[in-house]
Amino acid sequence: ERFTVNLGDSLRWRVINASIRGHPMHLHGFYFHVNSRGSFLADTALGLDRREFVVTRHMIARTTMGIAWSPNRPGNWLFHCHFTTHVFEGARLGYSAPKGDVHHDADPMKHMAGLVIGITVNDPDNRYRPLRPLLPMRRLRMYAQDRPATATTPLATSYILQRDSKPPAPDSIEPGGQPIVLTRGQPTRVTILNRAHAATSVHWHGIELESYSDGVAGWSGAPSSLAPMIAPKDSFVADLILPRTGTFIYHTHLNDMEQVTSGAYGPIIVLDPGERYDPDTDHSFTIGWEGTRRFPDVRIALNGYTSPPPKVLMHGRTHRLRFVNIGAAARFNLILRQDTTMVTWRPLAKDGFDLPQAARAPRAASQLISTGETFDAEWTPRRKGEYNLTAVNGGRVYAKMKLIVR
Repeated sequence: ERFTVNLGDSLRWRVINASIRGHPMHLHGFYFHVNSRGSFLADTALGLDRREFVVTRHMIARTTMGIAWSPNRPGNWLFHCHFTTHVFEGARLGYSAPKGDVHHDADPMKHMAGLVIGITVNDPDNRYRPLRPLLPMRRLRMYAQDRPATATTPLATSYILQRDSKPPAPDSIEPGGQPIVLTRGQPTRVTILNRAHAATSVHWHGIELESYSDGVAGWSGAPSSLAPMIAPKDSFVADLILPRTGTFIYHTHLNDMEQVTSGAYGPIIVLDPGERYDPDTDHSFTIGWEGTRRFPDVRIALNGYTSPPPKVLMHGRTHRLRFVNIGAAARFNLILRQDTTMVTWRPLAKDGFDLPQAARAPRAASQLISTGETFDAEWTPRRKGEYNLTAVNGGRVYAKMKLIVR
């Protein structure tokens, strides 16, 4: 389905999940207000203190939501379910896919189908003016690399940021979930160099940027200038506009089922100018899949590890916990306990946007997070000792990490 709108239009949609499954609905390039939620019979308007401003919202089966948004940048964008098996060629109505075929095609024209809408934002009056940068340009180089599968090890894929004057070794691999730390208001140019065996494309999930850099090969940009996929031994330059602080995601947007389940993802942390990233108190936890097995038989990785090493936190300090779910599918309840007792944390943000004050009251440390969503909370450990962070679905623990407070 294709929609065409104009720059500055006020768009109000009633989104209806008429299926028997949940769907995390994601809008590229823009935030949307969730003004109401309900069922087929009626929506219930949400009070101002409960209205969310998000880029992804999970809809459970047979529910509806009323959303509003306004495009302020021209180009091609997407609104789609973030479960990879719901947006590939085999999900087209009337398409008969080979049995068991859930892989995306590397052809960008076949890549996004099923639960997806293509949105073209026109600028008929030529009113658009890009934001003027507040800070000088920052330049980064990122390498797409992989390690072929063997009889005993699966395919491993990495996006590796060059951290000094030397590029990473061509055969190096880093666990999925390596954070990229950026600064609000500083335009950032990322050159992506593809050393992997297959084409790729990087989507900057939640970042409000120009369409051409959005990362959907064969669609991002405008009809006269569409972004290409990044072929092996080729490169692409993405220009990031960073108008807000928060927790966002970078991940592949081509041949997702293979690449995202082998590690081609990570969190983006955007800080205020002058703010220093402190890994002693700022912690990211990224949920990903290991391999292409269907849910519920899949192995879940936390920060790239199915058996993650313990993380040590300092007692008596306030810690920011940043959670990202970028697995191929599934919604998890993240729970933080000491022994059998949930601790108390204070919610801070959803999808990089600060929660309304009424939603920031301290509460039990339990949060549902679907694919394509991020959630930030603040926690001050009151007692030293061991804590367990678990990712639970249907009563089953899929991932577990030990937090040791000293």
